[in-house]
Amino acid sequence: MKLALALGAAVMLLAACATSGSESDGGLGAGGPVVEIVVKDGKVTPEGRRVEVTVGQEIALHVTSDAAEELHVHSDPEHTFEVARGGDKTFTFTIRTPGQVAVEAHHLGVTIVQLVVRP
Repeated sequence: MKLALALGAAVMLLAACATSGSESDGGLGAGGPVVEIVVKDGKVTPEGRRVEVTVGQEIALHVTSDAAEELHVHSDPEHTFEVARGGDKTFTFTIRTPGQVAVEAHHLGVTIVQLVVRP
């Protein structure tokens, strides 16, 4: 029963992704953390790292990828970023609610980082 509930919650979480945030070619976060993400040969780096941030702080994801991928930031509101094959982009966003937020490589099914959002 618990496994079925956990699987159901995971499916709902993945299905609930919406697009927001911004993107740029290059450029880094204005004073906030920059997470360097590399998608290469079907693997993503980093994988499962924890990053501490503050509510309202700008967070930048700098992505270099050899394959099309979709990044999901499971916050409220959620953010989705499309990464093109051969892409080298920086996506920025803020989180307004304290807690833990997973950033996921959707197609690979990998959690890239866990953002620990402090008030």
